[in-house]
Amino acid sequence: MECCYYLVFLPAAAGVLDGFSDLQLRRLTKLYRQRLEDATADVAHAVAFSLYAKTVIANVEYEEIAGIDSDKASQLLLQMVLSKEDAKAARAMWQSFTDFRENNAFLKVKKILQEIEDKGDSLHKEINWAPDEVIHDCLVAIHRQHQEILRKRNATLALTSIHGCKLEKTFPLDKHFTELLIIPSLRYQEQVQHELLARGREHAEWRKQVLRRSLEKVRHHEIFGSSFGKCTHCLYAVISGVAGIGKTTLVQKIVHDWAERKIYGQFHFLFQFKFRELNNYQERTSLKQIILHSYPYLEKDLKKIMENPNRILLIFDGLDEFQEPIIFPDIQTKSSNSETKGTSCLYLESWCSIPDIIRALFQGQLLLGCSVLVTTRPTALESLQKAPVHLYAEILGFSEAQIKDYFLKFNSDTKVSLEMLAYVEDNAILYTMCYNPSYCWVICSSLEATFTSPRLRDWSPPKTITQLYANYIHNILKNHAREAEEPRELLLKTGDMAYMGVAERVIVFSDYHFHRYGLQPSNFLSGFLMQILQKENSLKDVVYSFFHLTVQEFLAALAKFFQTPSPKLSQLLDETSTTKDGRYEIFLQFIAGLSCPATTGQLKDLIGEVPQENVYKVVDWIKQRFESAQRHKIQLLNTLYYLFEAQNKALVQETMGQVRQVDFSFQIMSPVDCYVLAVALGHCQQLQNLHLFNCSIESWGMKSLKNVLHKCVNVRLAQNRLGDQGVKFLCEALRKPDCQMQTLELWMANLTDGCVEDLCSALCTNVSVTDLNLKDNAFTDRSVPTLLQLVEKCSSLRTINLCNNLFNESGRQKLEVFEGKMKHTRPELKIKV
Repeated sequence: MECCYYLVFLPAAAGVLDGFSDLQLRRLTKLYRQRLEDATADVAHAVAFSLYAKTVIANVEYEEIAGIDSDKASQLLLQMVLSKEDAKAARAMWQSFTDFRENNAFLKVKKILQEIEDKGDSLHKEINWAPDEVIHDCLVAIHRQHQEILRKRNATLALTSIHGCKLEKTFPLDKHFTELLIIPSLRYQEQVQHELLARGREHAEWRKQVLRRSLEKVRHHEIFGSSFGKCTHCLYAVISGVAGIGKTTLVQKIVHDWAERKIYGQFHFLFQFKFRELNNYQERTSLKQIILHSYPYLEKDLKKIMENPNRILLIFDGLDEFQEPIIFPDIQTKSSNSETKGTSCLYLESWCSIPDIIRALFQGQLLLGCSVLVTTRPTALESLQKAPVHLYAEILGFSEAQIKDYFLKFNSDTKVSLEMLAYVEDNAILYTMCYNPSYCWVICSSLEATFTSPRLRDWSPPKTITQLYANYIHNILKNHAREAEEPRELLLKTGDMAYMGVAERVIVFSDYHFHRYGLQPSNFLSGFLMQILQKENSLKDVVYSFFHLTVQEFLAALAKFFQTPSPKLSQLLDETSTTKDGRYEIFLQFIAGLSCPATTGQLKDLIGEVPQENVYKVVDWIKQRFESAQRHKIQLLNTLYYLFEAQNKALVQETMGQVRQVDFSFQIMSPVDCYVLAVALGHCQQLQNLHLFNCSIESWGMKSLKNVLHKCVNVRLAQNRLGDQGVKFLCEALRKPDCQMQTLELWMANLTDGCVEDLCSALCTNVSVTDLNLKDNAFTDRSVPTLLQLVEKCSSLRTINLCNNLFNESGRQKLEVFEGKMKHTRPELKIKV
């Protein structure tokens, strides 16, 4: 299909660039090169044609670009432009970007141009900045020593092993590290839902935007000294991400690559700290003391090092784990009190509280010119709202390609890795969890035993999250618990401590907590606890956290399910399910899952018989939740998750069997949400109305829904990005002999001519559809003959809406004339164009 690019000349960005010399323009292009390659990946051919039309590249050069795929074409385009001796090609390319900026295909380019306009004259300073100042002779030796120490500290990834006698598996960081999907963003989140549920759904939506090329990606070497952010060389950066998404591993990768001199050569010294360790400073301290505690070998040279703060990078990992608030004064209405408070931390030796030190670094009152990187969970971002941050970014986790990469790296046997991946790809629940690296590790660890042990090859792998974690805990206890340990007592005591943490938002545990719940002191941790807890050597004590928040939540659910008396369990479920901050959502999913015999059967030899009264109580509670959640979309969706985890066919049949309408319109539905909904709808006999209007559903979600759509009479799938692939799955439902669909709304569903043949074939097979709405899509005159065939052969069709597609006058006339011809035989037929 021929692409049309509307030329809209907007002079603002061009005006800014007109003031650049050829040398400055080349530097600017180099500064933005990686981002421009990403931004023009879909439009490189159009830009190349524009440059050819302006005679700044030769015909042979244009043909070379036009003859390769778009991703490689954008790289070649930038390479050609920068290879020219003068800046004529670069200037013409930027002018083309300005010309095309209002076309939807140039969303990322438009963002870059707007950024350039906003920076204005400051861009001249950025592109003239020379970051590679030579390190002072007297610091060369300590600089190399510091890099070597950090390289060794960060060279390996240590992950808990749940199989065999080894307590952990270690991998070379370079070989095992999988790139993460990071986007520039500024969003903080109130915890109104469980964080992983909320961010999981947002991740699905944001990932789609990245794949649609409307959101940019930030690589780990582009956080500092790149074109991202408000400036290039004076940068305070914040990276957020949910628990387990890879923030600490990303920091390890940054430190390791800096130590190997691969990235950020502008920084001569890098210092890394963890907020959870900084909690131990109850008294005032100084930045000097903090640095020397972690890097005592720098004492003799520290004063000299700090003389050039422009060459220093400070990394603070885990702001959400810091127990004291860091309050930044309003920049515009800064009070004299706040100024006085900030001035107490002017020097390296100044004695201050940790919050004052962090605030002074961000405000440039301490080590003016240094760079600072902070990582945090999204829920703690609000505390940095008033901080002068130059770049906010969020880790979204793994893309599909990165998930595959992770599986292939996990096991040395490629065949086993591919078998595990194939199993997970067929289970939307497990596969979508893999966007989170910690989940990915748990899934791979649990499946590895099944797919590598001949004894377990016939055993059914986990289907639900609860089964996954039951399998995970079972394997740890079987492989690593000491003979003297009583598994039931150990599990329940650990679960009690875990529940306290869930209820009170405690994620870091000390000897005090171990004593409180009758567990051994941390110096004598059991083999089991050594596998599920991460040791943190803090500054003054040893503290622990669960390997992942969901491990803590599973053990909490296990303890409450197995040892809470039946009447009190009902009270517990009612209280936790009405808590509005979302802290119990995954906990409640685990409670529901533990009512399934197939799930608890894995743990029977460790924890004993399942309390049947509690099973009945959980089933009754799920019924009550279903009845009360009918008008609340989030609550209803959560209840469908409880039904799925319970794996109780009779329960699903009783609750869903008589349902006649489901409406999740305007609720973001991730592929997992669609999978859970499809499982529930599979027990409906007939659904009168299925409303999934504007739910961000794409083809992957349709893959799950295809198995139940034939049961639905009126289906609203408008304003979703189904695409042609999504329609293929829909057509499978339409072709089923018992399909009952009558009304089908697919307007603004991102459909093109590529799906018309399949849609026509399916609707001609199915004679039940009477109303079809296809307006606001991208059908052209190429699809008109097939659409006419559809109207003629689908005798049940009364209305087809084709308004606001890309038909030209000829195509519209053909459709209107055909409607007139059919008036005598089918007077009720209406073709809207």
